[in-house]
Amino acid sequence: SKVIYKHYANQPEKFVDGLCHLGINQPLHLSIPGEGSPMIPSPGTNGWYGTTLPWLSVGYGLTITPLQTLTIYNAVANNGVMVKPQLVDAITKDGKTIKKFQPVIMNPSICSSSTLKKLRKMLEGVVLRGTASNLKNTVYSIAGKTGTAQIASKGQYKVEAKANYRASFVGYFPAENPEYSCIVIVNSPSTDGYYGNITAGPIFREIAD
Repeated sequence: SKVIYKHYANQPEKFVDGLCHLGINQPLHLSIPGEGSPMIPSPGTNGWYGTTLPWLSVGYGLTITPLQTLTIYNAVANNGVMVKPQLVDAITKDGKTIKKFQPVIMNPSICSSSTLKKLRKMLEGVVLRGTASNLKNTVYSIAGKTGTAQIASKGQYKVEAKANYRASFVGYFPAENPEYSCIVIVNSPSTDGYYGNITAGPIFREIAD
C-alpha cells in the first residue's frame, strides 16, 4: 500500500487505468445467466475517498467476481495472454460436431514479460515461504495467493469477536509449467480459523491432488 500510494497518490487515475487495462472493469459475458457486474471506483466520483487508493492496492473497495479473479491468474499462468472463460468446448449431435468454440483472447498482454516473470516468482514464493506454505509439497509446485477479507454488515465492520469473514485461495499448478487453475472461496468460516491459508488453502490442495 505504501509503494502504491507513493507512486500514484498524485495520479490515482493512472492506477485505476491499469486495473481497467486488465479488463476486470467489464463483465466476462459468460454463456450462462447470472454473472455479477464489476465495479471499480474512479477518482473524482462520489465513491472515491482519501483511503481508496491504498485500499485498492490490496483488493478492497472494488467489486469483481471470483471468476474474474481466476481469469487474471489464468493470464499470469498463460504467459500474459488473457482468455475468456468458456464452459462448453463444442456442441455435438448424433456424434457429429455442430459447432466448435475457439479460444477468445480478451487481452493479448496484461503486462510486460519482465513484470510477469517477477509476478510468477512472487506467487510461487507465497507457497514456498509465505502465507500458504502449508500447501507446499514434494509432488508438484503451486503458485497462488491467499485472501482474507472482512465482510461489512449494514455498512460497518465489526470488532474481531463479532466479525464475519470471507477466506480464499486462488492459484495455478504446476507452477513452472501451469496446466490447471482454481479459486476457492469460503464464506463465513469459523472464527477459530478464518484465514485463507487455513480454510480455503487445504480445499484448493485437495482439489489439486
